[in-house]
Amino acid sequence: MSVVCDLKLENFQGPFDLLFHLIEKNEMDLYDIQISEITEQYLDYLFTMESLNMDIASEFLVMAATLLHIKSRMLLPTVSEDEEEMDPREQLVMQLLEYKRCKASAGLLKDIHSTRGVYFYRQPSNEDFGKTEKTYTLAPGVLRDMYVLICDRNIAKKNINARQVNNILRHEKYTVEQKLRQLVKLLFEKEEISFFEEFMKAGTNKLDSIAGFLSILEMARSSKAKLKQRGIFEDIIVRKTDQLKEDDFTDLPELYK
Repeated sequence: MSVVCDLKLENFQGPFDLLFHLIEKNEMDLYDIQISEITEQYLDYLFTMESLNMDIASEFLVMAATLLHIKSRMLLPTVSEDEEEMDPREQLVMQLLEYKRCKASAGLLKDIHSTRGVYFYRQPSNEDFGKTEKTYTLAPGVLRDMYVLICDRNIAKKNINARQVNNILRHEKYTVEQKLRQLVKLLFEKEEISFFEEFMKAGTNKLDSIAGFLSILEMARSSKAKLKQRGIFEDIIVRKTDQLKEDDFTDLPELYK
């Protein structure tokens, strides 16, 4: 016996509509968005659309890439405590505020439209202004060319990048939290490791290498490891310090997950 399961997805008019919905659903402060949580939920929605073979508009993928970029920037440690760095979320917040204003205006116009709908207007005049219909002669070849043109336009409208959403989701598997745990284990086994050998091997995903690089920066910032490099683009040697413990990085901030 087959079981039928109905799955209903809400229809969002654009990426900001979806993003604003997720922020309201999680009751987040618009000025303090939890990027890690919002990014995960946003990509889960795109993954659901992809699994149902639904076309995903390119602007949704652009927003997914933007969220991943903001998340990666927030993982980077502060260069100096004296310098005030711009919050990576600032531009996104400004865009969301502008979208909120436009959405409110659209709601107001919708209410006006509903109000005007109860009024009655004068019916169109029945006066005869003469014959307006025209007859056109269309050759079969022209009709065929128009049909081909319409088909080509429909193909051009399809989002060829929709299938790439799986790659975006797969990249999210590489977190700084995982790399920190891996790095602690390696340093207690060898005391000193090569960054290139561990994180830049052939076939290693770029985001995997980035997560590994961010993990050694975090360890150096917290004085758990020392980094040595002979020159630009040379290998980075990571050596553990006496402050590193095997149970370090067991309780990490949400930002690293």
